[in-house]
Amino acid sequence: MNNPTAKASIENLQTYKPNFGKSKINNLIRLSANEGALGTSLNAIKVIKSFTQNLNRYPLQVSDDLISAIAKRYFLDKRKIILGNGSDELISIITQAFLDSSDEAIYTEFGFLQFPQAISVAGAKGIVAKDVNFTANVDNILSKINKKTKLIFLANANNPTGTFIPKKEVIRLHKSIPSNILLVYDAAYSEYITNNDYFDGSSLVDHHKNVIMLRTFSKLHGLASLRLGWGYCSEYILNNLMKVRGPFSVNTAAMLAGIAAIEDIDFQERSVAHNLKWMRWFEKELKLLNLDFQISVTNFLLVKFPDEIHNSAQYAEKFLAEQGILVRGMNAYGLSNYLRFSIGNEEENIIFINALKSFLDN
Repeated sequence: MNNPTAKASIENLQTYKPNFGKSKINNLIRLSANEGALGTSLNAIKVIKSFTQNLNRYPLQVSDDLISAIAKRYFLDKRKIILGNGSDELISIITQAFLDSSDEAIYTEFGFLQFPQAISVAGAKGIVAKDVNFTANVDNILSKINKKTKLIFLANANNPTGTFIPKKEVIRLHKSIPSNILLVYDAAYSEYITNNDYFDGSSLVDHHKNVIMLRTFSKLHGLASLRLGWGYCSEYILNNLMKVRGPFSVNTAAMLAGIAAIEDIDFQERSVAHNLKWMRWFEKELKLLNLDFQISVTNFLLVKFPDEIHNSAQYAEKFLAEQGILVRGMNAYGLSNYLRFSIGNEEENIIFINALKSFLDN
């Protein structure tokens, strides 16, 4: 008897499993998921605690209040904002809406793993553009374009490298691609970035119809557990994505917490200041430990362990886990001698660096 079979692109696909690390210690310090160091806005927490009524009711399909709050915070056209169950959902529905089995989509060598996953689920072919010094390279991206190219994914700043390409390079990329290719510009970490030559991509959306900017509430706003993201794009793109997106994609609690979080400017400013302070501190500490790392504009660092010690990154990951400290191994990116860790609160950062010192002293 024949069993039901999934389509070939799914049968051959590995399940995407975020690797947060494991430890037998209950009181964990989790620096493996790039979550916000200061937790969540107290205003958002207050909203969630008071959310006890109408749990039997479906959420709004679209929250005009949340969209208006986003538009006001970032000076955007509210007609071009789409909400999603995390930016992961938006990445998925973009590929479903715009890719056929005969299409290709480009993503960068060390780009977000969800990009090739979503491309494969849609049944299309993913094409890798090599990075240069762990940074997306515009020329390499452009060299991969052909008649089959339908999408280009660019995370800027990029996870897991923490690097970014400046505004002039983003504009050069966009000017060089045909107007029928959609540039998916993932700016998940943009709120942390203070560099003057950084570009969040929103003005490209305002002037062109082949760009969508993606953002998230999971990082700076500390709402990762509620799964809330948003995109900024032309009304044509938005209307087609809404045909694919589930009718009740974003839950009511996420909508209410999102409004409170995005209006809490004080919390956002404290979070950015905390991140900058401890990023500089980590850079100094890692240099003292003679560890190479990528200069990062995000809330995490990619660290290289000595090549002369085989599997030293894996040993370090295991050692730290035994101390109750979770960091992210980079084997999935082919970077076996690297670890990524995110900025924690003050206590977590000090405990982590002391544990790392202990490992290197052994």
